[in-house]
Amino acid sequence: MIREFLSSALTTCPAPARRLGYADEVAAIQARARRCRAAWEPHLAATRTAILDAATGLRRRRTVLVLGSGALLDVPLAGLAESFQRVLLADIAHPPAARRAARLFPNVEFATLDLTGTVEDAAAGRLPEARPSDAFLAEPMLDLVVSANLASQLPLRPVAALKDAAARPDFGRAIVERHLEHLARFPCRTLLVTDVERVFEAPDGGVLRTEDPLFGARPPASLMALPLAAPLREWDWLLAPRGEASRKFAIRTRVQATLRDPA
Repeated sequence: MIREFLSSALTTCPAPARRLGYADEVAAIQARARRCRAAWEPHLAATRTAILDAATGLRRRRTVLVLGSGALLDVPLAGLAESFQRVLLADIAHPPAARRAARLFPNVEFATLDLTGTVEDAAAGRLPEARPSDAFLAEPMLDLVVSANLASQLPLRPVAALKDAAARPDFGRAIVERHLEHLARFPCRTLLVTDVERVFEAPDGGVLRTEDPLFGARPPASLMALPLAAPLREWDWLLAPRGEASRKFAIRTRVQATLRDPA
């Protein structure tokens, strides 16, 4: 508990995002990763592999941009730093563990920003609007952009802050759609790693219910060489073994990694 508190307190995070709980959230994710190490490691390893594989065959390896870098649990930082001239890690909150890891590599940089464009309004109690993002589109030497287990996470805090509960599903879907549209505008190779289905499992393995973590959003046709239904690879992630979120169920998600090369 003390470790989690210190991690949150020392996380680099804009004040509005801290008020919405982003610093606490990244600390809680690290704590859950420690508790659920055995359940999480296959997913984290699969994500790291997908990111490194996405760089295969690139003609140039100048800058790789990782959106949703967080605590770097699923980011193969050493491999990217060795392969690219520059590694740019973008998130709204950078915990101490990530900053310590980055000190080993002089070509790693951090960018702190809100990719949804909604956090400042939500933190101030104003009705937020999901806005298109142009972040990093003007970067001149991008050769790979990765959205690392981010798409389903982007709506969570802004949606929770929305007072009109009936508007939350549409608002969540709009945030995810704006992110996917943002990815589609990059003129370089992009990799989308995201969970696409959340399953609540009974102790006997039966399905209690399922949820769409993307709020019904799907990538625009211009984003992916393959549709989301036919990804580069896919796997299951035991997000919360029984007893972690509830003694009555476990939570398992289906994760897909989809690669797009510009025409």
